[in-house]
Amino acid sequence: MREVVIPYYLWSKIGEISRYLIDELKLSEKAAEVRIKRMEGFVTSLSNPADYALCRFKKWRELGYRCAVFEKNWVFAYEVFEDGIIIRDMSHTATLDE
Repeated sequence: MREVVIPYYLWSKIGEISRYLIDELKLSEKAAEVRIKRMEGFVTSLSNPADYALCRFKKWRELGYRCAVFEKNWVFAYEVFEDGIIIRDMSHTATLDE
């Protein structure tokens, strides 16, 4: 298994998603917490040696990032190194240009 580095700003984005799920989508705090835990589990599962393809989204593909899609709506862009990966960014698929 390789190390997965998740920068602080990315954890902040995940926290913002939690607030969005509760405030805008009117999910209960428990339901939002369950979804965020699944998202966190997905991100840490990227420590497995299998890699996703280069991103189809131009801004990340040009940087050589790979993309992993979570539940069809959220995309995590990451960079592969010899010792592990660094999650560089994340976004909702509706806000990205191909």
